[in-house]
Amino acid sequence: MLRLCCAVSIYQVSQIPAAHARTADLALRLREAAARGAAVNLPAGEISLMGLDLPDGTILKGVPGRTVLKLAGLGPLLSASMAKRITLESLILEGAEAFIPREKGLLDFADVIDLTIRDCMIRRSTARGVNLLRCGGVFAGNTIETVADSGFHSLDGLGIDVDDNLVRKCGDNGVVVFTTTAGRYEGSRIRNNRIEDILNRSGGNGPFGNGVLIWGAGAVRVAHNRISRCAYTAVRNNAGHGVEVIGNDCRTFGEKAMYAEFGAKDAVFRDNRIEDAGAGIAVANSDKGTDGAVISGNVIIGMRESHPDSDFGPDMLWLTGILAEKNADIVGNRIVGPGWIGVALGGWRENLRAEANDIAGVDYGVVFATGEGAGDALIARNRIRARKGAIVATAGTEFLPGDLAAPGARKYPRLTVRDNETT
Repeated sequence: MLRLCCAVSIYQVSQIPAAHARTADLALRLREAAARGAAVNLPAGEISLMGLDLPDGTILKGVPGRTVLKLAGLGPLLSASMAKRITLESLILEGAEAFIPREKGLLDFADVIDLTIRDCMIRRSTARGVNLLRCGGVFAGNTIETVADSGFHSLDGLGIDVDDNLVRKCGDNGVVVFTTTAGRYEGSRIRNNRIEDILNRSGGNGPFGNGVLIWGAGAVRVAHNRISRCAYTAVRNNAGHGVEVIGNDCRTFGEKAMYAEFGAKDAVFRDNRIEDAGAGIAVANSDKGTDGAVISGNVIIGMRESHPDSDFGPDMLWLTGILAEKNADIVGNRIVGPGWIGVALGGWRENLRAEANDIAGVDYGVVFATGEGAGDALIARNRIRARKGAIVATAGTEFLPGDLAAPGARKYPRLTVRDNETT
């Protein structure tokens, strides 16, 4: 874990005069090159820099794996604002554990319309790795590692392709996409990345410790990533609208592997593989505005009860493959224990469908909420192999007697159960 330094080290102080001269020289070269639309190509070797503000039109390139820009003094290392285009390629960007304000990044950009960062390494930041405000562009082929906060953090973005990166050893979150207003169109695509070893340095019950964290952003796609070993979740969608989580391979999480919660709208979880998590996929908090989901084609195996936060009690539904509460289709998923519940139709049970799922190795196959206000639900054509009950009603956290898969089972209003195969 990185130390949050309050002052620069003796080594860094000794480097400041030379770093100041190199920073001024490079700033001049960048301004001259940008005016001509030309690139500045740096040689192999290490260059110590003070914080460098990049001019509009910067194209800064290094020798792949051999050009190091190292922060000497206070961060950020590289920054820019109010620019049309900035390009960084083939650079090693080294924070050297120098102090950076917490909500800043080693790379820190605001209002850059077309920001391209390719084939760079960003490492050893005492704050965020990359911090963006109202930026668009491409972040591809990079490595972010050993940062104290989030690896990549975007607020009110213009749509960023976060593609084919390695993000690892982050203190709080891997990739973060936020908007200041819930439902604001954002449009970023987080694809083909490897995200691993994400801690929860700042504590709390979910804001930190996630591979991918989305708050409020609209039309974000999280697809075909490999996400592993996160303190909390692989993908957490908090209040995002139209967020699609598709085809991700996810292993080893301290809490539920995937969430849509607290006002998320029209979430999609499709064709993901989840292994070794406290639970699988939860579309929760309909009382806080969460509404609408499609959960299909997912494979959830090897659940294990875990308690990353001591305040989490039985209502967290550990060892539950899929939970949904309102306007959700749960179709064609495969859930294999060990587990407690395969599919839970919870909350007020409003317009829910659990159909054509294959559930095995759990205590209860499909459970559904009862009581005043419970709405429509369909449980149909599922294949269920459960130890204690295939289809069972609940009142709060209490399981009610009787299995609805059995002949002559009790009927419940606004619930349809048909054509299920149970053993």
